Amino acid sequence: GLHFKWPLGARMLAALYAMSMVLKMLPALGMACPPKCRCEKLLFYCDSQGFHSVPNTTEKGSLGLSLRHNYISELERDQFASFSQLTWLHLDHNQIATVREDSFQGLYKLKELVLSSNKIFHLPNTTFSQLLNLQNLDLSFNQLSSLHPELFYGLRKLQTLHLRSNSLRTIPVRLFWDCRSLEFLDLSTNRLRSLARNGFAGLIKLRELHLEHNQLTKINFAHFLRLSSLHTLFLQWNKISNLTCGMEWTWGTLEKLDLTGNEIKAIDLTVFETMPNLKTLLMDNNKLTTLDSKILSSLTALTTVGLSGNLWECSPKICALATWLSGFQGRWEHSILCHSPDHTQGEDILDAVYGFQLCWNLSTVVTPVATTYTAPTTEYTKRISSSHFHMGDKEIPTTAGMVVTTEEHFPEPNNAIFTQRVITGTMALLFSFFFIIFIVFISRKCCPPTLRRIRQCSMIQNHRQLRSQTRLHMANISDQGPYNEYEPTHEGPFIIINGYGQCKCQQLPYKECEV
Repeated sequence: GLHFKWPLGARMLAALYAMSMVLKMLPALGMACPPKCRCEKLLFYCDSQGFHSVPNTTEKGSLGLSLRHNYISELERDQFASFSQLTWLHLDHNQIATVREDSFQGLYKLKELVLSSNKIFHLPNTTFSQLLNLQNLDLSFNQLSSLHPELFYGLRKLQTLHLRSNSLRTIPVRLFWDCRSLEFLDLSTNRLRSLARNGFAGLIKLRELHLEHNQLTKINFAHFLRLSSLHTLFLQWNKISNLTCGMEWTWGTLEKLDLTGNEIKAIDLTVFETMPNLKTLLMDNNKLTTLDSKILSSLTALTTVGLSGNLWECSPKICALATWLSGFQGRWEHSILCHSPDHTQGEDILDAVYGFQLCWNLSTVVTPVATTYTAPTTEYTKRISSSHFHMGDKEIPTTAGMVVTTEEHFPEPNNAIFTQRVITGTMALLFSFFFIIFIVFISRKCCPPTLRRIRQCSMIQNHRQLRSQTRLHMANISDQGPYNEYEPTHEGPFIIINGYGQCKCQQLPYKECEV
């Protein structure tokens, strides 16, 4: 048959293919970086350059754009048409007050949008409608006072939403209905006064919810019924005074609840029954005066508790809480101190219970072993001759010769008091014994006995008298006769032997010798 030969060889085909690939990559290799910006590959950094509007560029392949700390005040429609490939966009710390509809039109690949620290007070209903791949949205530190119920519709891939530090007063019903992937929601530092029953409907994957620093006055945990994955709930520093649960259900995923800095005075026994797996409960700086031990006993998984800064009344009413605390195996970060009465103010609750013996009738607090004791009774038979008999605050009329029998019940002895008295008496005896020994020792060292002093004084006096008699006897002339019998026959000292012994005279002209 006939064979036709292709005019171009295999090498030529490879060269043409390589050339086409190079031509395709030329836009990326020769990308146009906006003026005053720093460009790294396909990432544009235009921070703090004094921009008043979004810079224009012919490059449509940029993946990231940062315009932080500039002076942009408005976002027009199709503002980012030349940045259709963006995956993240940072516009925080500008002066943006107005955002037009479809300002982010065409950014189908955008995953992160940061608009925090601006002056945004209103967002149109369709602002984010085309951001179908958005995962992180930050609107914190703006001036938003309300949100359209359909503002977040279509954001099914959104995982993190920041709305902190705005002026929100309410949460529209089903605002987050389409945010099925949301895991983190921050609504703190707003002006929320109440929560709608279905305000969090649709958040089936939410794990962390921040509602602290608002103006909430009451919490019905039934409003969180649909948060089946919630792990942490922050409600601190509101004005909550009432905690309720409008229905019976089990919130098995919640592990941390922070109610610090509210105005809670009492808690219903059933409130925490819905949270069997709660590990951390913080209720510091509230207005609790007492707490039923059954409330905390139902939380079997609890490992950390915060109860400091409350108005604890250290009276027998505190015994239930003290009993629970004494057996609690977890930890509390701050001391739990008494607030009243005055003589216990500032004392640790457990120290006050033991020190002031507030819970004598609770063996679990005072003594580890319970004991029983039957008190003896004595009967007194009295014949009343008067016409009235007083019993307590009541006056009972009686007749003459009426016999009134009363029983005097002696209080049951308390083991702790008995032990304490025995220890105190033993210590007093030991102290007395050692004090006497100390006094004797000091007396022997510093104050000698009188007899010893008298004996020493008498011995000294006798010795002085003996010396004076000896001197007088030696000074008598008649007794100096033996000295005259010796004449100096040699030079040097005299050696004289008389009735008093041997003497040595150091000077020749004198006869006095020193014995």
